[in-house]
Amino acid sequence: MALLEFVEANQQHVIDLREELDRVRAALDRTDAVLGVADETLAKAEEVVRTSRRWGPIVLAVSGAVVAGVVVAVVLSRRRHHDQGN
Repeated sequence: MALLEFVEANQQHVIDLREELDRVRAALDRTDAVLGVADETLAKAEEVVRTSRRWGPIVLAVSGAVVAGVVVAVVLSRRRHHDQGN
């Protein structure tokens, strides 16, 4: 009889433990979902970095060439304008 009383007395502890484990499982599931999103975000960021490393120097060189061309055109235009004025 003492064993039966002991089991009955501790049955609520077992129920409480199961509920607590369910809460922990739910928290771990949410954490897993957040980590999955973070992993996807980091993968996308890594791809952006790779792409910028590949295309960045090309864009910079083309932009530099365009700026140099504009500067040369402006300088030549000013010289022509200045020479026509004299």
